[in-house]
Amino acid sequence: MILPKILIVVGPTACGKTGMGIALAKRFDGEVIAADSRTVYRGMDIGTAKSVPDANPPPFMGETEGVSISNLFAEQPRMVEGVPHWGFDLVEPDEPFSVSDFQAYADKKIAEVVKQGKVPIVVGGTGLYIRAILDRPNFGGATPSAELRAELEEMTDNELLEEIASRDPDAAAAIDDRNRRRLVRALEILRTTGGTLAEHQEFGKPLYDALQIGIAMERETLYMRIDQRVDDMIAQGLIDEVRELMNKYGAESQAMTGIGYRQIADFFAGKEKLREAVLRIKYDSHHYAKRQETWFRRDVRIVWVSTIDEATKLADNFLKR
Repeated sequence: MILPKILIVVGPTACGKTGMGIALAKRFDGEVIAADSRTVYRGMDIGTAKSVPDANPPPFMGETEGVSISNLFAEQPRMVEGVPHWGFDLVEPDEPFSVSDFQAYADKKIAEVVKQGKVPIVVGGTGLYIRAILDRPNFGGATPSAELRAELEEMTDNELLEEIASRDPDAAAAIDDRNRRRLVRALEILRTTGGTLAEHQEFGKPLYDALQIGIAMERETLYMRIDQRVDDMIAQGLIDEVRELMNKYGAESQAMTGIGYRQIADFFAGKEKLREAVLRIKYDSHHYAKRQETWFRRDVRIVWVSTIDEATKLADNFLKR
């Protein structure tokens, strides 16, 4: 059986994944599917560094003449530099969205892109989302306990992550520490089963022939890029965005667990000054980027590059074979 070919671009936050994904999409007539656990939420734009949509959308997004009624109500991509991007604004910030939800969504979009004769290009830094596409994992052996769940809910995010790291360092490197639900569930599995998460995963048959391209960057350069991105987010209105989300969904909602959101929420709560909150966003982003690198470096299937030209050559050879 011939599996559909897909390109995957991975790497830590702020390393340039978006730009590389767009370049590959233009070169190989592709469409981008975002693999990011935060861009799925509506209204969370600045703090998730969503790409700015094109000012002039294509006809099918703005004109109705000759377009079927069904197409008017169908999900439309976010256009960035003329390239369709999928995976943005799928749910409200207080709605649940699991790894399995992403897997189902990505499978659907990949099939649609392939059917059009185009190349699916998955771009993102959420390691569990990438694994869901490639390795088809399923967890088992951990029946939820109301008593245990209540105990875990009393713990802070840092306490949850620290215990996960003590029990399963690999899981701590992979998990999205911006998502409290996943932290609670991971520790629930670890406590219930007594083993590591990997020991209690089952993997399905691969559905895709994938080339994984990782973006390599010096740590110092990466941290500088992160810090500049945070400064840009503040200038673009991150504080107002967080205020609006808090007013609509509350300070304890899922929307407030992400880096950039929880720190500004603490500022509004009077827990720290704005300058301290911004510095903590940078520090936490550095830490998250380091953990992303650790996770991706463990995957020997990833080919690391430093330039778009290198990535283009790899993709060209892969798609031709």
